[in-house]
Amino acid sequence: MKNWLFPLWVIMDALIFVAAISLWITAPEFTTLNIGITVFAFALGFLLMFVRFNEIKVFVRSRYFEKIIYHGINVILVVSILGLINYLGNKNYKDFDITKENRNSLTDQTKKVLEMVKEPLKMTVYARREEWAPMLNLLKLYEGQNKKVEISAIDTDLRPDLVKAKGILQNGTVIIDYKEKETSFPLIDELSVTNALLKSLRDDKIVLYMITGHQELSCLENSMEGIAILCQKLRDQNYEVRELDLTKVMKIPSDATGVFVLGPASGFLKQEVDLIEEYVKDGGSFFLALAPAFKSELYDNLNRLVEPYGLKLGKDVVIDRLSTIQGAEATIPIVSTYENNHPITQGFSLRTVFPLSSSVSKIEGKDTAEIIAFTSEFPGSWAETNLKAVTEGKAEFEEKSDVKGPIGLLGVAEGTGKSASRVALLGSSSFLINAYQTQSGNTTLFLNTVSWMINDEGIISFNRPGVEEFPVILSAQHLQLIFVISILVVPIVFFGAAIFVYRRRRFL
Repeated sequence: MKNWLFPLWVIMDALIFVAAISLWITAPEFTTLNIGITVFAFALGFLLMFVRFNEIKVFVRSRYFEKIIYHGINVILVVSILGLINYLGNKNYKDFDITKENRNSLTDQTKKVLEMVKEPLKMTVYARREEWAPMLNLLKLYEGQNKKVEISAIDTDLRPDLVKAKGILQNGTVIIDYKEKETSFPLIDELSVTNALLKSLRDDKIVLYMITGHQELSCLENSMEGIAILCQKLRDQNYEVRELDLTKVMKIPSDATGVFVLGPASGFLKQEVDLIEEYVKDGGSFFLALAPAFKSELYDNLNRLVEPYGLKLGKDVVIDRLSTIQGAEATIPIVSTYENNHPITQGFSLRTVFPLSSSVSKIEGKDTAEIIAFTSEFPGSWAETNLKAVTEGKAEFEEKSDVKGPIGLLGVAEGTGKSASRVALLGSSSFLINAYQTQSGNTTLFLNTVSWMINDEGIISFNRPGVEEFPVILSAQHLQLIFVISILVVPIVFFGAAIFVYRRRRFL
């Protein structure tokens, strides 16, 4: 072999070794390719050693080889130590979030859910390799929080057989394997992952019944006056939402986790109210949302359902003059005051809107109830009992008949004794409609209330504050300067320093 050709082959073999090591580190799933390249690199190395066996034999006996062995052992030791540190770091993953709003950390609610993982849980991402990075970065936060969580990824281009076998229809799907039960979901954000975790961890099915037959707000209505958005949010939390006509049953189904009466426009029959009362007395959960009753007798029997638990709906309309400052009508209270000691609203700071609402208050002597959302102080708000004046737009505070603010708008209560029932009373059915779900915290407050009401062990809400953006504007000159420093100057300085140190040590 020509003298100039042998060093070229040695360099090529070294590069193949480096490529093999890199593939084992970055793409261990390509087992066949990695083994093939590794075997080829070793075979080529042995072949080159055989061709120059005599020269290698003399070289091994030289003093120069001893120096190479000495420095080589040092390099191996350093690499081994770094490898051990990297291994321990991967096994004991810790993250530090220095962003102002902790955008790169899991929420406290997710951490509570992860505490429920008591057995090994595996999350496998099915996506193209180039899409792995952001997905795995999110899932690593879960893995770092609980050592029983293990993550992996499958390249859908490389393993179409697995994609077909698992029934994967969307790129970026994650399959959770827990207690021999598989749950698949599209990875969108932290909420999607945590909800899927809840579904995997939950053994019992949660069924929510929406009472129909009285022109209630409908989950099927996508217009501004429907509640399709909230119903979809409930389904996203892995709750099953069903409709129920009380005139067609003798008893509320035994699988009912919660019963909802949302904005009926007509009254309930006595036998219908009796069914709900029996259900609640047996420990059921009940959510009642009513609009102001301009016909005072319309909701009397429904109100009697929550009165034993200490809640009362006023025959009035809440007026909030401070809402007009924010561009809303006085009959649309905008609320930012909550009971911070209750699990539903603890730490809750989002603005909520209660259009056309009646007051919700506690009955004296009942300690089971609590009001968790309030209007502003008087004279900003009050409860107007003259409903005719409200319809005519002439509402004025009357000391004798009206109630000074702050006025309660949402109340909750728990049963005592053997009854584990939980009830919620909302004085504004319009609070729930689609029109008020995108520009306020109404959705979050509703989901919080439902989660508490059905005693769900999962998350209450994701109370993410807004992020202040501070964009950095770079000119063309700045970009060019960054390129020159990072790509040219820094590498040249380090290489120059390395050569200088090497030559100096050589002459010592």
